[in-house]
Amino acid sequence: MSPRLKRIVESAAAEAALMALRAIPEAVLGTAIRRLRQRRPDVFERLGTAASATVVLAPTDLPVLFRLTPDAERPVRVARRDDDRPSAARISGPLVLLLGVLDGGLDADAAFFSREIRVSGDTETVVSLHNTLEAAALSPSDLLGAPAWLRGVADAAARGALSWGQARRTS
Repeated sequence: MSPRLKRIVESAAAEAALMALRAIPEAVLGTAIRRLRQRRPDVFERLGTAASATVVLAPTDLPVLFRLTPDAERPVRVARRDDDRPSAARISGPLVLLLGVLDGGLDADAAFFSREIRVSGDTETVVSLHNTLEAAALSPSDLLGAPAWLRGVADAAARGALSWGQARRTS
């Protein structure tokens, strides 16, 4: 990340703006997870006890983090980067890598062993989440809760954005 972008991302104004708008990603992602729960209950069954665990996804290039509790009524909560409420595990790294790992487009093991993604806390919960996502073969449209008629476009757009973000990270 360039020093200028880093200053912007770490600014109090960026944090305040994202926190003011947090209801949008919470609603969109929460709805997507609830729809996925209805369409693919097998995914949540496979999670076992990890479905009720809170996992923090902490993008290192955003001033906020995401608290994910898959079987909660409100499964996604946006919080300030310094949020230290208890969680089962924390996964941190650049947003594009976290998204790529979630949708299966990037190799989570390679990202972990290259230290681009860091994991702390209950590794059993993280391994359960990783194995479940890998076995479920979810597409970006599944994770976004896109309707059937929009899935092809949503998948292509999400994969294109992830590829673009990954290319920008490595250049």
